[in-house]
Amino acid sequence: FFRHGDQTYTLWLHPIHHHVRFSKQALSLVTMSEEEVVDHLPALKKECAKHCPAQKKEYDACVNRIAKLGEGDCEGWYFDLLHCVDHCVAPKAFKGLK
Repeated sequence: FFRHGDQTYTLWLHPIHHHVRFSKQALSLVTMSEEEVVDHLPALKKECAKHCPAQKKEYDACVNRIAKLGEGDCEGWYFDLLHCVDHCVAPKAFKGLK
């Protein structure tokens, strides 16, 4: 970030070309009102996780098995749970934005 007068600007280095880049979107976001931004996604995910009891049960069973065995992972079950949660969150995620 850098300030010029009463405006704050965001800049970053391009990861490949290593030169400074400005984004008109970033500049406009900085100049918007100073209201607090709230991320509703964690609450939506928590709410939607309740709609995926079968996937949650299978994931928890896997976690318990792995804890007893001491090796392995539950990646497949975790992704099944995430897929279910994301399917519920997707239509709601941007509904409340201005």
